[in-house]
Amino acid sequence: MLKRVVVVMCFLLLVSCNTDTSKKGVIYTTKVDATLLHYHKGWQEIMDLGDYAAAEVSYRKALANDPDFLVGKSVLARLTLDLEERLALYKTVEENKHTIHGDERLILDVYQALTKYTNLRDQKSKDAKDALQEALNMGEYNFRKIVHTYPHEVYLKSEYIEILHSQYGAQRTLDSMQNLITKKQQNNPFLLGYKAILTAETKNYEDALSSAQALVEQMKGIKAAKPDAILADIYFKMGDYANAEIHANKAFNIDPRNLDASRLKEKIEAKLK
Repeated sequence: MLKRVVVVMCFLLLVSCNTDTSKKGVIYTTKVDATLLHYHKGWQEIMDLGDYAAAEVSYRKALANDPDFLVGKSVLARLTLDLEERLALYKTVEENKHTIHGDERLILDVYQALTKYTNLRDQKSKDAKDALQEALNMGEYNFRKIVHTYPHEVYLKSEYIEILHSQYGAQRTLDSMQNLITKKQQNNPFLLGYKAILTAETKNYEDALSSAQALVEQMKGIKAAKPDAILADIYFKMGDYANAEIHANKAFNIDPRNLDASRLKEKIEAKLK
């Protein structure tokens, strides 16, 4: 157990060094060091490890140290599966977001727009589709400024890349990644995995599996859902549903909260039937 903890901590430190956000990072309004520590740890867990359950714990710890950290509330709202809690968090942030300004506000507005969409979707509202497009448009505009102002903020950059994918598809996003990703970020687990998924979407399966294998090797010895979730996605796109199911089940067993794995399981089971 101790060995595993040491391995995970070394991995998180490596990721932190690779992102190098200390050169120039977004300044958040909270003054509580523990809040920022748990907030950034949550992003590492959800993006790099694919560990949604651990990330939720980290975000809750961040808010326990500073209950007024609005960006933290907005991120927790995006993650919680409890609709009532999400509605309450969204309402609180909306009532107090006038206190947040500058680049932090650009980020907060996108998170709130995405939460609004999720709420409408879960409430079966006919307005959900329009709300999603509004959130994506805002996200593209706001995060474009953020990623060029703070090129070392790897997780904000990752979210921007996800938005570009939703807006323009795989190939254009891969082209954008060539210009956006710094040399130090090329082996970031999320970006490496997302590149594999996008490459598979262009039907270049050999290169996609090569990137995925690089991720597997990088995360060897770390119990994380991310590598298997990526492999499951690639095999699904290849039409190899048997291998896709094996890896989706592995990812799901590591973290049942992993959205990529759970969604893939449903798609794979439908195909196999």
